Amino acid sequence: MTPPRARPRPGELHVWWLPVPPGASPGQAHSVLDAAEIARAERLREPESRNRFVLAHAGLRMLCARYLGTGPGEVAFERAPCPRCGAAGHGRPRLRGGVGPEFSMTHSGTAVLYAFAAAPVGIDLEAAPVRPGLERTVGGWLHPGERRALDALPEDERPSAFLRTWVRKEAYLKGVGTGIAHGVDGRPGSDDPAWTLLDLDAPGGFVAAAAVRDGAPGTLVSGTLPVSAVATL
Repeated sequence: MTPPRARPRPGELHVWWLPVPPGASPGQAHSVLDAAEIARAERLREPESRNRFVLAHAGLRMLCARYLGTGPGEVAFERAPCPRCGAAGHGRPRLRGGVGPEFSMTHSGTAVLYAFAAAPVGIDLEAAPVRPGLERTVGGWLHPGERRALDALPEDERPSAFLRTWVRKEAYLKGVGTGIAHGVDGRPGSDDPAWTLLDLDAPGGFVAAAAVRDGAPGTLVSGTLPVSAVATL
């Protein structure tokens, strides 16, 4: 599907999937990345991870370029100030100078997911079923209310419910721009009612959620970005 040229309007959420199957070649995708992105890619030792990084970031540039009416290599990014400490450089990623829509990107396994909105947005994706050890590793970061809700479920329902809870929290934290570095004590959608959480339809084997500030989106636009299109930029 061809990405739209019209930017998301208030009340719209645009969601795009980029499938990156094992062995996918990045082709010419390197050519649109900036020096910082190339340096990050080169630090990844595993070729599969490196190729997926390149394709994911080139895909983001391709989508942003369609919204901006420019070339993928001309898209420039920056970081918003951190909402907790106010420091520049580690807040929510955004288009430089606020020239376009808000966006968020996430990836897990063989899929990359992008979200675009007129208001700050966060998105998260996890492969299902729950990875061994994930709940043990991050379960302690859940809000007490989230933990109680999970503990009240039948044991066989908890793994899938935990994964859904976790992607919602990650999406919210990415939208806010703090990430888990500043803690995850809040309960998205309850402690911060300015944010709306959305469970997204995901391909088999994945769970996904989005968080959008300032009202629930009334229109969801979604599509798939072919990896072949990204590799031939």
